[in-house]
Amino acid sequence: MILKRGFTLIELLVVVAIAAFILSFVFVSVRDAKAKSRDVRREQDIKQLQSALGIYNINSRQFPICARSAINGASDCLSAALLGSGAVNVLPTDPLGGGTGECLAGGVFVYCYESDGGNYTLHHNLETNSIPGKSAGWQQTKP
Repeated sequence: MILKRGFTLIELLVVVAIAAFILSFVFVSVRDAKAKSRDVRREQDIKQLQSALGIYNINSRQFPICARSAINGASDCLSAALLGSGAVNVLPTDPLGGGTGECLAGGVFVYCYESDGGNYTLHHNLETNSIPGKSAGWQQTKP
C-alpha cells in the first residue's frame, strides 16, 4: 500500500483565499490608520499656522494681505510674509499633497490662506471623519 502525502488543490485554494482575505483586512486597516494620522497632523499644522499668524499680527498690527493661494512653505504670499518677519522658521505643508494644488478643488490636499489684512481664512482638506465635530472634506478656519 502506497501512501501519498500532500495537499489537494482545493485545500491549497482555501488556504490562499483565507490568506488573501486576512491581508486585505490588514491593508485596509493600515490605510485607514495612515489617513487618520494625516488628519490629526493637519489639525496640528493649522493651529501652528494660527499661532504664527497671531505673532505676525502682534508685530505688524495686521495679517499678511494675500489672495487665496496654496501654502507651499517657501515662495507663496503667506510663507514669504511669515518667514520674512521671523514669525516662524518653517511653515507646514499638507502631509499628502505638500504645497502644490488648487485651493478648494476636489481630491486636492493643500493648506490655503487668504486675507484682507483685518481677518484671514485658512482652508485644509480632511480625508476622514475621525476629527470630532468635523467631516471629511474642506474645512475653514478663521481667527
